[in-house]
Amino acid sequence: MTIQVTLTVPPVGAVLTPPPPFPLQGSAGFRVEGHVACVPGDIESLRIEAVPYVTPAFPVAGAGTVEFKVPRQNRARYARTAQGKEVVVDGGPLDLVFTPTKAASIANPPAEDTVKKYEGTATLTCVRARPVTAGPAA
Repeated sequence: MTIQVTLTVPPVGAVLTPPPPFPLQGSAGFRVEGHVACVPGDIESLRIEAVPYVTPAFPVAGAGTVEFKVPRQNRARYARTAQGKEVVVDGGPLDLVFTPTKAASIANPPAEDTVKKYEGTATLTCVRARPVTAGPAA
């Protein structure tokens, strides 16, 4: 399935540029809406590299790595794979950790962002090939 990511870091934190939609392979062993469902490890093993960011104090873009954690409320209590693994019940909000690898900066006077880690949330959304509508058939 192809997903789109929305990244949010609390105010006065970093502003992250979301990556373009990308494929995510589920490994649950069954399908939901035509796509293989995900287990938490499918999402928690994702690392999105070279994500641009700025902060209010450092407007010259830096870059970093985004990692995700699936919170307990987004893990199915009853839906499990044949091997007993929990299934992810929706795409968010997920916990996100952003680690700068190239600090955002300011040109004059020269200075760099010294924050080593930003925390926030992310939402993963399935990019649909066609819209899904509900209601009586025409």
